[in-house]
Amino acid sequence: MVTAPVWDSYKATDEEFGICASQENIKQFRKRLLMTDTSILAAPTVRWLGFGAFEVDLRERELRKSGVRIKIQRKPFQVLELLLRTPGTLVTRTELCRHLWPDLHVSYDRSLNTAVNVLRQVLGDSSDSSQFIETRPGLGYRFIHPVEEIRESAGSRSGISKRSSTTNLDADEEYLKGGYFYNKMTEDSLQKSFAHFEAALRLDPAHSLARAGLADVHSAFAFWGVLTPAVAHRRAKQLAVMAVELENESAETHASLGNVKGAFEWDWSGAEVEYRRALKLDPSYAEARRLYARHLLALEKSDDSLREIRAAHDLDPLSLVVNTDLAWILYAARDFKGAVEQCWKTLVLDSRFAAAQLTLGLAYEQLGMNEEALTEFQNAHICSDGQPAAVAALGHSFAMAGREHDAEQALSELDRLSRYRYVSPYWRGIIHVGLGTRDLAFESLDQALSERDVWLMWLKVEPRFDLLRSDPRFDRLIRSVGLNQ
Repeated sequence: MVTAPVWDSYKATDEEFGICASQENIKQFRKRLLMTDTSILAAPTVRWLGFGAFEVDLRERELRKSGVRIKIQRKPFQVLELLLRTPGTLVTRTELCRHLWPDLHVSYDRSLNTAVNVLRQVLGDSSDSSQFIETRPGLGYRFIHPVEEIRESAGSRSGISKRSSTTNLDADEEYLKGGYFYNKMTEDSLQKSFAHFEAALRLDPAHSLARAGLADVHSAFAFWGVLTPAVAHRRAKQLAVMAVELENESAETHASLGNVKGAFEWDWSGAEVEYRRALKLDPSYAEARRLYARHLLALEKSDDSLREIRAAHDLDPLSLVVNTDLAWILYAARDFKGAVEQCWKTLVLDSRFAAAQLTLGLAYEQLGMNEEALTEFQNAHICSDGQPAAVAALGHSFAMAGREHDAEQALSELDRLSRYRYVSPYWRGIIHVGLGTRDLAFESLDQALSERDVWLMWLKVEPRFDLLRSDPRFDRLIRSVGLNQ
């Protein structure tokens, strides 16, 4: 039976194939990402400031001394707040009046004097021998004591984090929804995951786990081509680093940072440190074991990788992502029959899971079962709404079967997709390997290298590149990605 390219069967009616809807959805989502996400990336607004024995909760407008709450009126607190935000800097009387009475345009000099005097009494300070507030006659005031940002209050320094005592249940619910959709690992579910993690951070900017989750989503966006590697890297790194700063004793935050260091930065030793730290903090965290397994596979440590992914599978046996990664690692380790068996186990859980269909096709291809491979690649193409990875798999398979015209059509399809989404040059390289156009394959892979594409992490283990391994240019690529360890 001769299998026609999927895109041929939909030439007349793209709408029937879903291309127009998919194209518009991706355009709109990418626009939203680029326009509205930056506020979420920023560090959460500072809540606690400390000076001497005092701590100030800016959110709850509370002043504490040695952990004990001190009663303070609203206007004196507002004076303190403004001075603390610019320590060592003169704040003029005019600026203070505008801050305390923003909608009135009359002189409040006497009221300001009263507010400052009350504040000094609360702090045990005096204008003659000032420890905290210095008066600049006729000009304003300056806070002269060192001020520090603090992550937790005096009452919680015994080990209970400040966030745990002010848990936002609505934010936690959004975080859990984000994790649910992330684990489905489709382009549509990742967009939903993004929305829920984003909502969690809007409700609680200090929610470190939501921040780590959003970092993971951005990393996945790079693999799916929703964002370019550069944009996804910048945002994922900022989110993951801040997540670790907010909660350093969290397996989730360190695993997310390890993912960024490996996939984007090719800092394999740095990623190793983060993954080991995550697993030391929580050996039962399945996602850390899954990501660490992928890391080990990239370094061609197949036995160690299989050990970790099987541990992840034991912890989360129904996860589609874990099950499919187990199949992928078996495929990369050249256990193609084992990969086929694992893919079918995964497809029992979800018969339309495109990643499992794609991996099944790859294993079939290596076993010489070309018709079965093409069937699975077409299934993956349809179920993933035309993902570039599925197009490239079809193109490579057509080329290996001697169907050069169909393979060239796959290259044209990648060009068409690139008009409205990021398409990694890596995928063109895959097709050119099948066509035997070696120079064009290296040209595509060099372009992927210049863009620091995340898919290059698989250079050392992807069986489809076996035909290039004897070429010195391939060794250069391996060294450039840091995989020559």
